[in-house]
Amino acid sequence: MLGGVNRILFTIIALSALLNLSSCRQEEESNLIRIGSFPNITHMQALVARNMTRRGEGWFERYLPGYTIEWQTYNAGPSAAEAIFGKTVDLTYIGPSPAINAYAVSNGREMRLLAGAVNGGAALLVSPKSGIQRAEDFRGRSIATPQLGNTQDVSCRAWLTAHGLSCTLEGGGDVRVAPTSSSLQLQLMKQGKLEACWTVEPWVSLMEKAAGAKLLVQEPGVVTTVLAGRVNWLKAHPNEAAAIIRANEGLTRWIQAHPQLAIAYAADELAQLTQTPPDEKLAEGAAKRLFLTTEIDLPSLETFVHDAQAAGLLDRTPPLEGIIYHPIFPSTTTP
Repeated sequence: MLGGVNRILFTIIALSALLNLSSCRQEEESNLIRIGSFPNITHMQALVARNMTRRGEGWFERYLPGYTIEWQTYNAGPSAAEAIFGKTVDLTYIGPSPAINAYAVSNGREMRLLAGAVNGGAALLVSPKSGIQRAEDFRGRSIATPQLGNTQDVSCRAWLTAHGLSCTLEGGGDVRVAPTSSSLQLQLMKQGKLEACWTVEPWVSLMEKAAGAKLLVQEPGVVTTVLAGRVNWLKAHPNEAAAIIRANEGLTRWIQAHPQLAIAYAADELAQLTQTPPDEKLAEGAAKRLFLTTEIDLPSLETFVHDAQAAGLLDRTPPLEGIIYHPIFPSTTTP
């Protein structure tokens, strides 16, 4: 029996196959590379790279001369996975849970992970007026998560289960988990209409600053963002895929070496994406909760598989080792 998220993705896979939106020759000839990301600090590499592209200082473009990088925006992982299936994006920064879900529901045919990006930066927050201090206090209450099946949604359900609290996809059980966009979470928290939410930076810091929300659970070591690619694109573009991996690694090192400039770029890009004034101080505080990495943590991914299956969001999964993309690096000079 397929879970709700699985049914949606399965339908998209079937439609993509029937429509045959892109031929192999078109894949090979295109010099446009489409990369997705979210307006979150936990997509730090993407924010900085997007900002560099807007400034005419493109980072990925340095590694891919002659190619145009087109950035696309998604609000949560399941939406980005749908774009992979629909062939409207080639690569995307995404949370591990929707990436694994896409890999599983396509029987390993659609999604691969190229690199790690960010760990940490996610948290469970409660309203200062809720009186919630421990897991048991959630009985009969609600928790908002960004989207059904996204990484924080799975983490939330796993945490509730670990504390003996039940929740179902239909909203029954001890606790109601309500998929709600992060921007709406903030609005509702400020209005006193939301008791708790599980979200990521910069929304965690915004909840604290604008709504007085209190941290109840943090996930400093949990994988939050990875870089994933569409299998057919990767097969058609092995050299370009290798360059993307090198670019992500180089950018991660650059951000670590230039934290203040990177934060300024990220804050500016967030402002562009959310149509709000840039807030470098907020971005700086949010970035302190992140750990940038290029490594793919397979044991942590296995934990997400277990948690998603326990939550009824995932059925059988092909061997998870197969989700990792193994590039062939050509002998070229790194910028």
